[in-house]
Amino acid sequence: MEDRFIPVRLIAGVALCLALALCGQAMADGLVPDASGVDTNRAVGRAASSYLTGIKTYAAAALWNRIHPVFHNYYGGEVLSEHRYMLTTIAAVQALDPHLIFSYSVGAWILAKNDRVDEAMDMARRGVAENPDSGLLLMNLAQLSMLFDDDLPGAAEVAEVGIGDDIVWTDLVEKHDSYSIFGAIFRAAGRDDLDAIVQEELERIDEEAGALIAPDGHDHDHDGVPDH
Repeated sequence: MEDRFIPVRLIAGVALCLALALCGQAMADGLVPDASGVDTNRAVGRAASSYLTGIKTYAAAALWNRIHPVFHNYYGGEVLSEHRYMLTTIAAVQALDPHLIFSYSVGAWILAKNDRVDEAMDMARRGVAENPDSGLLLMNLAQLSMLFDDDLPGAAEVAEVGIGDDIVWTDLVEKHDSYSIFGAIFRAAGRDDLDAIVQEELERIDEEAGALIAPDGHDHDHDGVPDH
């Protein structure tokens, strides 16, 4: 019973801290001789926006950190379609922080695996719209487009954006895994020119971070035999 009151107390505490912070901002502006009421209101408005953004980002991270370890540690052996319990929390995370990229890739695949393809594609597209330079989300959209939306040309178009120089990757392992998927999409679409670019980059990543890549990650042509 006591646990039910924890979120209420947390919200009340956050609201109190926000109110105190805003009052402090207003009082500080009041000490400036030339500050007008309009200036104070604007300053308080800017402060409120900053504080609220920080609180929302923190809340999103807290929610995600509640379900992500559970997903990996307790339900790792279950197929993805069985993780429907995460969808409500994922929706809340995205509403609070649209830049928490992993929520889109996980959520879209749960939806797709539950035959909710239209919703999955909407989530994947929304993730890219909110984070257009995310390599992970571009790969996610491209892969879903090919596998579930029967849109190979669209998948290849998204994948081409994903191999751009301005795309951001969490690390080289993420980039390597995503480029392997891009390569498969390009080969299926008959874009050998783009696949050649992918294979060249995969070779470069292997040389730089080969020890971090899983053994099957070196099988770039997917013939079952490591290429090096």
